[in-house]
Amino acid sequence: MDNQLERLQKAYNDIEIPEELSQASRKGIERGKRYKQQKRGIKMSGLKWTGSVAAAVIISFTVGVNTVPAFADSMNQVPVLGKLVSVLKFTDGSAGGGTIQDGVDVNFISLKHQKNSDQMILNFANSDNTQDLASSYNVKFTDNPYTMTVTVSGARNFSAVKDLETLKESKYVQDAYPLITLDDSMIRFNVTFKEPVAYEVKEYKDPAQVAITLKDKKGDVEEGTSIYSLRTSSEPSGESQGMAEEMLYGLENVRVLKDQKGLFLVEAGYFNTEAEALAQLKKIQTEHGVGDLLFVEKRSSQEIPQSISQAE
Repeated sequence: MDNQLERLQKAYNDIEIPEELSQASRKGIERGKRYKQQKRGIKMSGLKWTGSVAAAVIISFTVGVNTVPAFADSMNQVPVLGKLVSVLKFTDGSAGGGTIQDGVDVNFISLKHQKNSDQMILNFANSDNTQDLASSYNVKFTDNPYTMTVTVSGARNFSAVKDLETLKESKYVQDAYPLITLDDSMIRFNVTFKEPVAYEVKEYKDPAQVAITLKDKKGDVEEGTSIYSLRTSSEPSGESQGMAEEMLYGLENVRVLKDQKGLFLVEAGYFNTEAEALAQLKKIQTEHGVGDLLFVEKRSSQEIPQSISQAE
């Protein structure tokens, strides 16, 4: 058995790491080798490797290395947090961080279920390699409906768009969807929550990640009241939303939302009374010259916007 274990350990240390493995994968395997070498000759009472366990480890690494790039990709997507850079401080529900970069890919988003919370982890990559520092980003929380909007600047790719479906497995999440942008160096997505949430956002480096932790928010949920939303008509996701945002540039509280039928609209704020909404509408029409772009929709607080076409 000892001879067999020695052969397995030798095979493990003799693994040749392919050049095409990503830097993170190569470092991980090298760390494993160094760790095993340091442990040689040290007797650990009560802890022994069995032949089958050792064989399983060797087979796992051997098969993984021989199935590049699938193996490298799976190793890169293990959500192991790096070194803490900062805990974001929010002002009016908005905060940001990161550094100015270009050519970034938000390559995957993972969801971790914890005892009393869920955690979303955004991972940043560049040229198929892990990235040390997060690209410039912003996280904003708004109400009516409860929504989190994540914006990443300097991002040319959004490989993680497929992972938005996974976020819906969180007990807090009602929907998650990408947003159109006319800036080809920016990606955005919305997460809609079922109830108000308490949140904490942390930025990490080595590798570059942003972790968003969600918890139950204590307090009563406001129900039964109405809001008056200034919005555009509902249309499929496309340039129409981007153009509307450009026309409303400079206004506060402009956001893109998905309606009850899966179409999209641009909202230029919401108000407690119809009079306030109409006054703001008149001001926007005068100062921005948008004509009939916007109208007032009355809906219940926290309700998903209704699907209203231009013809209506």
